[in-house]
Amino acid sequence: MKWTEDLAVGVETIDIQHQELFRRIDNLVVAIREHRCKSEIDGTLQFLEDYATFHFAAEEKKMLDAGYADYPEHHELHKAYMKGLSELKELAAKPRIQGASYELSVTTNQVAVDWIVDHIMKIDKKFGAFLKAKH
Repeated sequence: MKWTEDLAVGVETIDIQHQELFRRIDNLVVAIREHRCKSEIDGTLQFLEDYATFHFAAEEKKMLDAGYADYPEHHELHKAYMKGLSELKELAAKPRIQGASYELSVTTNQVAVDWIVDHIMKIDKKFGAFLKAKH
């Protein structure tokens, strides 16, 4: 999973945070694929949860400060992502043979990869366009 410029929302702080999320999610996907130790996977998942909490709070503050009308919907999507991440952590905590499972890999892609790309491309870009129009 690699960051590309077409994922930029046009708000520097948000784009920098998204890039870091992409680096960490990519590390997680690689760790699962390579059957690396459970502690590495668990540590990366914890980082993703902590970082998403920080990132979503910063992004939502910008929305509230800007009077963004779609904030409630955006906030609900963030909550859904955090719920999915929590479920992913529960799955990762289950005993695994060889350190990873097909189910863990699929769920990671659905929760961490597909959701974040879809969210950035559709929802966050809409907020970026809103901010640009305001200035």
